[in-house]
Amino acid sequence: MKKVVLYGGIILSFILMLAFNFSFVQAKSVQNKNLFNKECWERFNDKVTRDIKSNFPELKALDNPNDPVQEYTHSDLDKAMMATGGTAAPYIEPVYQLFSGAFTGEPKFYVAQPEGLIATEKYDSGFVGYFLYKKDEMNVMIKLRPGKTSWDIVDKNEAKGKIIPWKCGK
Repeated sequence: MKKVVLYGGIILSFILMLAFNFSFVQAKSVQNKNLFNKECWERFNDKVTRDIKSNFPELKALDNPNDPVQEYTHSDLDKAMMATGGTAAPYIEPVYQLFSGAFTGEPKFYVAQPEGLIATEKYDSGFVGYFLYKKDEMNVMIKLRPGKTSWDIVDKNEAKGKIIPWKCGK
């Protein structure tokens, strides 16, 4: 009887060990797949952004290491709204609304202080914003300037871009 219990315990331990290893391998496989998809998504977005920038020479300022440039996401704007208790809402609402819609890849909002940008009576800062997105084959650049109460859209340009294929599986 003791041998049966001993052998039963050994067999049960072996089965549990195999089951644990199998579930561990599956979990690791799912984790690696998610990491792969994240990396692939980032590469896809980089290609989309490069294509948009290639259509608008003005955007070369975003890649100039001498010009300070900051990129903001939709999530960054959400955080700003929460951090200020909503008091920033009237100022950033025009930019926030630009993130609504269907896009190819992720839209980007950059704030730059390019050399030679002249302050005016209406726009007394040297900052300029660029909201970039791709919709199907169209590359779009919306130029904004920070006004006294909100970001103002000062220009919108569209140009036919490349079709960027999704090469990350389904």
